[in-house]
Amino acid sequence: MKYCKIMLAAAFVAAALMAAEGDRVEMEWYFPLKSSHEGLPFGNAESGFLVWGGGRSLKVTLGRDDTWDHRGGYDWNEDQSYANITAALKSNDMDMVKNLFRRGEIKPGEPKNPQIIPVGHFEFDLPEGLHLTEGELETGTGLASICIARDRDDKEVGTIEIALDRKSGVLAIKWPKSISAVGRAIPAWEHENVRKELEPILFKPPVKFGLRGGAGFAQALPADPALAAGFVNEGNVTFLVSSRGTDTAAAEASVAEKLAVAAAKGYGATRKASEKFWADWWRDTPEIDIPDRVIREIHDFGMYKFGSMTGADGVPAPLQGPWIEEYRLPPWHGDYHFNINVQMCYWPAFRGNHLESLKPLFRMVKSWWPILRENARKFAGIKDGFMLPHSVDDRCRLIGGYWAGTMDHACTAWTCQMMFRYVTMSGDIEFLRTDAYPLMKGAMNVYRAMMEEDKGRLSFPASTSPEFDSRGGWGRDASFQLAACHRLVRDLIKAAQMLGEEPDPMWLDIKNRLPLASFAGGPGGEIELWRGLTLPESHRHHSHLAGYVPFDVWDYGDELIRRSTAKTVRTWQREGMGLWSGWAMPWAAMLQTHWGNADAADMTLRIWERMFTNPGHGSRHDVYHPGFSVMRRGANASAFGVSGDAEGEEIMQIDGAMAATAAVHEMFLHERAGIARIFQGAPERWRDASFQNLLSDNGTLVSAKRRNGKVECVELVSKRGGLIRIESPWKKGVILKIQLKAGETRRLTCDEDDPPPSRAQL
Repeated sequence: MKYCKIMLAAAFVAAALMAAEGDRVEMEWYFPLKSSHEGLPFGNAESGFLVWGGGRSLKVTLGRDDTWDHRGGYDWNEDQSYANITAALKSNDMDMVKNLFRRGEIKPGEPKNPQIIPVGHFEFDLPEGLHLTEGELETGTGLASICIARDRDDKEVGTIEIALDRKSGVLAIKWPKSISAVGRAIPAWEHENVRKELEPILFKPPVKFGLRGGAGFAQALPADPALAAGFVNEGNVTFLVSSRGTDTAAAEASVAEKLAVAAAKGYGATRKASEKFWADWWRDTPEIDIPDRVIREIHDFGMYKFGSMTGADGVPAPLQGPWIEEYRLPPWHGDYHFNINVQMCYWPAFRGNHLESLKPLFRMVKSWWPILRENARKFAGIKDGFMLPHSVDDRCRLIGGYWAGTMDHACTAWTCQMMFRYVTMSGDIEFLRTDAYPLMKGAMNVYRAMMEEDKGRLSFPASTSPEFDSRGGWGRDASFQLAACHRLVRDLIKAAQMLGEEPDPMWLDIKNRLPLASFAGGPGGEIELWRGLTLPESHRHHSHLAGYVPFDVWDYGDELIRRSTAKTVRTWQREGMGLWSGWAMPWAAMLQTHWGNADAADMTLRIWERMFTNPGHGSRHDVYHPGFSVMRRGANASAFGVSGDAEGEEIMQIDGAMAATAAVHEMFLHERAGIARIFQGAPERWRDASFQNLLSDNGTLVSAKRRNGKVECVELVSKRGGLIRIESPWKKGVILKIQLKAGETRRLTCDEDDPPPSRAQL
């Protein structure tokens, strides 16, 4: 029988733990690529480039996630109180509910909602007789290449090289010396779909301008800074960039200046800048080594895209990151959805060891505090609350008017969970004191104001489960809200301890008297969406299961919870995936991992990659191929009995790709009830597998190696010291409690001849 032992190591010896450090995956594309979202992606947490096309035409779509037309939207009004909403719902007066969420009069010439404005694209034509064949992106360096072949014999005659300087935001395209390409700049305005949307809301046609060997355009926005984009040629290299300015002249001048600097430095400088950035990025990024190309691609390409769309000083990533298509205004206005989508977009920051990427999002939320306080006053009637609605622009202006989303206070609680998780992983106590803790307390004050007494228990008389509109769309004690509230109260109690404060008695009362979930027939029964409603149909938002993931408030050791889980999962599986969207798949994979169903987690991610990504690896909201889900628009939509346009209807959302990346992390390391679990989501068929530097919830870097189906060793590197609890990968049910000092490394191995460690050793 094998027992584990813990050995102190003087230094972290990666070679003893892993095989030699492997290269990150190289992703492949095959031309023609029919839409921009099939393209090779580049980004710098502000601008996004998508390289696509076909035949002899290379196209580069340029988008930005800061080009907001801030007009439109609405503020929370005085009638939208929880008391009024609850009264209307209880009387089943949906006309009254809609009236409470009525929109004010829209000013002539203004949009209904704020929206991100697309920039445009560039087209470069190769000489007659040539065509593009295939492309490759090295995720390890951020460098790409595209092959050119002759039409008559398909023989390769040259290679296009592409690199992005992240700091300047300039994309460089190096053409083969024997091949010249003719380029043109095409603003989004020239697409009929865009022009028809913008003309009635007082947009004017863009101004076109010439550059040395290139061209550009500048688009004025009615009430916001202008944007401009352009390209120049220097020898056999084309440089492209976009910029903002107070007006079109200023934006044009900024583009010209950036391009002049890049052209003077040359392609070599751009290439070196890309290589340096990505070398630094991957140095801090987990590495996985498994005999599975699909899962490796999901991880490495996902972390590449996460590094492309986020950064310590970047723009907070909305639904599509910076990759905004050129042919229409982005779906859902390109906004911030806080009922799951924003959270998913940032999940890779945590286990992925890039906590700095969260800071722009947190700064944006803090800038909204006056608005969030006013929302809480109008909704809950309190002065010391914070309330964040589910759909907003970058100034927290309400978008849409969807009543169930607007009153979904778990949006605030979930954002608080992200902040507190950042604190426990980073040890940033000052951020806890100044940012997270005040927001957490204000969010809990709103939750408490929503509760009423119910037979000695606390209860939410009216609550919602995200995007579940069937059966009236509401009920008492939605399990999603209960789980979010319990996560918040547990984090608040721990936060108070970290700050040397006594927990508020109100929090302790909520912890003791608020139900953990709504159970059909009482504890041990099936988990309901809300009281009286078990899952009646397939649904993309696994909200009633949030007590497992992401909120982790249900005790797996409790017999009644296990019974409830078995019944709930049976219904969930029976109803199936037919109405799931792309981002629902990785969330389901995480759930399977946390339940110990490694093969189901693996297969769920494979389905996502096969069915919910396009031929260019683009992450979609809707399923791409017919025959799997009815969540379908665009190409082949006729197979579903509905009409759709392949170009106009494709909905790319980056949340699915980011959630899938985080789901891979969870397969190797996840935590339940404060205990780390290693390899519990990794299928047994991965007999040889390893990972390096996944970040635990207490800030310890964890690495491990499995050979011939057995875990050989686990390495721990503590960033700041503290206790980490790990379920033994050698003896089920044994919890290893390991106290580490800041900077200390510990190596755990299993040895047949040694006795089990004593508590003192642990």
